[in-house]
Amino acid sequence: MIQWWYTRGWKIISSKLSNRLKNAADFFSIRLLVGNLFAPFRQISVGEATTSNMWLSVFFDKLLSRLIGAVVRFLLLIVGIITIVLQAVGGVLLVLVWPLIPFTSVVCIILALMQVAS
Repeated sequence: MIQWWYTRGWKIISSKLSNRLKNAADFFSIRLLVGNLFAPFRQISVGEATTSNMWLSVFFDKLLSRLIGAVVRFLLLIVGIITIVLQAVGGVLLVLVWPLIPFTSVVCIILALMQVAS
């Protein structure tokens, strides 16, 4: 078990961290969100103005759709980046603590024998 823990186990945990970060980036589609930040929301578009006095209405409808799209995509971007950063920090901590985990049971037994734990 000790051989697995310090060789293959460590590699497995590292590869799972890498896969988890790739999956989170894919789930939130960070590149697509940045590329389409000001695209109309859900591709809602009123089309073109058919008369000369409709152009102002069409302009504000498109502007509102793009603003809603930008706000929604920006919020998703923030949530995605925060999620990826938290997963990266947690994963790095796990990889760093991984070699110490087998010793926690030994430390707990020693503390129990010393009657430190209540």
